[in-house]
Amino acid sequence: MKIKGILMVLLWLHSVGYSSATLKPNILLIYADDLDADELNYTMNRVDTWASAHGARCVVGKGRKAGSPKVLTPHIDSLAEDGLIFKRFYVNGTVCTSSRYCLLTGRYATRGIELQEDYPAGTHATLEWRPAIVREETNLAKELQKLGYRTGIIGKWHNMPDKVLPKRNKNAHQPNATYKITMEYEEPINNYYEAGISYLSDGFGWDVVDRMEWGNSIVNLDWQCEGALQFIEESKEKPFFLYCALPVPHGQYYFDYNDITSYDQRVTSAGLLEEPIFVLPKIEDVLLRTRAAGVVDDNAMATRMDDYVGALLDKIGALELNENTIVIFTSDHGSRGKNSVYEGGAKVPMMIKWPGQIQAGAENDSLIGNVDIAATLIDLAGGSAPADMTKDGRSFKSQLFGKAEPKDWRTGMLIEAGNSRAIVTRDWKYVANRVTPEIKAKMTARPREVFWTGVDHHNYQTEQMYPGYWDADQLYDLNTDLYEQLNLFEEPKHQLRLEQMQKYLDGVVAELPHTFGEFGNSK
Repeated sequence: MKIKGILMVLLWLHSVGYSSATLKPNILLIYADDLDADELNYTMNRVDTWASAHGARCVVGKGRKAGSPKVLTPHIDSLAEDGLIFKRFYVNGTVCTSSRYCLLTGRYATRGIELQEDYPAGTHATLEWRPAIVREETNLAKELQKLGYRTGIIGKWHNMPDKVLPKRNKNAHQPNATYKITMEYEEPINNYYEAGISYLSDGFGWDVVDRMEWGNSIVNLDWQCEGALQFIEESKEKPFFLYCALPVPHGQYYFDYNDITSYDQRVTSAGLLEEPIFVLPKIEDVLLRTRAAGVVDDNAMATRMDDYVGALLDKIGALELNENTIVIFTSDHGSRGKNSVYEGGAKVPMMIKWPGQIQAGAENDSLIGNVDIAATLIDLAGGSAPADMTKDGRSFKSQLFGKAEPKDWRTGMLIEAGNSRAIVTRDWKYVANRVTPEIKAKMTARPREVFWTGVDHHNYQTEQMYPGYWDADQLYDLNTDLYEQLNLFEEPKHQLRLEQMQKYLDGVVAELPHTFGEFGNSK
């Protein structure tokens, strides 16, 4: 009777369209590059939620780096309209490399093994564009692969250790490279590309590594999207995890290399194609739609990116995989505060759609970081995240399904950049800048030229947008000062709050490998 009962259950599951493969949800994770809330139609006017450049212009009265906020992004908008948007989602590292490390490992960036080669445990670490992800570390792809997933990565990878990729002439690595230049340097370009493919394909948990960009240079969305569509088609019979790391906008849409009319679609980061690939609507079609919507040509890249997302959604729909596919869209960080711990760099929109499972049009304000994504996806796939993924990150499955956050959910979270550390809570942020004696000497010798990062470049105008930037200690009331214009550190009435935030930071640093000024000395 027991065997007969089991067979009846299996027959019922088959009759309603379930199989052993479809019991695990497919996962499509789309990670944009430097994307601000004002660069998506759905969130561009949410100036009281995200501290964008457009928002600063509206709220503060000045907004450096702000272009025209109007964009056309209907497919990305649909992810929020048909899914859940997180209003208090932070990236825990605010440049490409550290953000991606947090995303894929579920750990704060200063835990990275590769970082400790130059900054041994017990010393002060300047985060920079670190750490690489190395084979001996656990990561999301490895864990999902263990759970029976076919895993694929398409797009930007910014976590390669030194000396893996061969040296190349700088002319072989130009943004928006021409056909002529690419032809001249095609052999070293191809060698560079293949070295990266070979390395990342071995021991990192990826079944498919395709259409990659090793850093920032070539934007060929048709070429990349073709690879993503092919992966989905080939994976339709089993659960899949596809990580699409978009190479755009990488700055503002109005930057020269985001001019969609300037690309030669035969040029890729792997070299030249014999014929251009047209998977997405052609440029003329994009401009026809954007101009009809009153969008300036400078912002056409938003719609080009949106078409990429739309093509993936259409493919999932055509294969009848909608009901069993989780689609996540977010960004590695914002640009108004990139490489800093301010809201403009650290807090970005995150949208998650899962038809029939997540309430459409819902919003959540739970304090969530990109260190939580790995543990959450492993949880949704029916697994348990390894212990080193849950030191910093944890599953937000409860919040995803519209339930209250767990009673022991965090009250604060760490954000790291350069020589800055911040603790953000639901209402407050404490910022600490601490440097080594060597960096302090440089800053003293060249006041307001050498930044807290220890260098005089890659500060993205942050010092001009945040009045308290040069203060070693900063305290902000995020309810009244989302744009972090008034440092309350020396206000007597906030001293108890300040001490609580400093104690929190002290406890977090004590659990991490490195020292940070006076913090974490109890370890």
